[in-house]
Amino acid sequence: MRRVLLYLVALIATVGFGVFGTSTNASAASNPCGGSPYACADGTFNVWNGDNGSRCEWVGNASSLGSCTNKNYLVANFGYRCSGCDWIRLYWGASYTGAYFCIPPGYTYGQGTSPNLTFNRGSGLSGYGQNIWYNAASAKWSGAC
Repeated sequence: MRRVLLYLVALIATVGFGVFGTSTNASAASNPCGGSPYACADGTFNVWNGDNGSRCEWVGNASSLGSCTNKNYLVANFGYRCSGCDWIRLYWGASYTGAYFCIPPGYTYGQGTSPNLTFNRGSGLSGYGQNIWYNAASAKWSGAC
C-alpha cells in the first residue's frame, strides 16, 4: 500500500497540481517525500510510459527501458543512499550510450512540469541537447553528476 501511495504522490507532484514542494529552478523537479531525498527510498528507478500509463521499474541498471523506451513522460529515482550509486543517469541511447541527464536521489521529473529538460551531459555525443521526453533508452545508477 505504501508503495502505491508513493507512486501516486510522485505522479501528482509532477503533473502540476503543486501539492508537493517543487524546486524554484527552471527544471521544476519535485521531491515528493519532502526534505529528505531518501524518505521514499525503496531502491528503485521508475519510468512511466506516456502511451499507455504503465510503469517500468528497475532495481539495477537498465541497458534498455523495455516497454518504456522512447515513451517516457515521467521518471523517478527512489534509490537507497549509497556512496557513488544513488543518482540515475538517463541515457539517450541503448546500453548507456549517447548523452545523458542526471536524476538526483528522491526526485521525480515529469513532462508536465519540466517540459524543456534535455540530455545535457556528454557534449558532442548522440542526443546531446535533445529533449528527454519520449527519447530515453537506458539508465544506470551512478554517483552525483
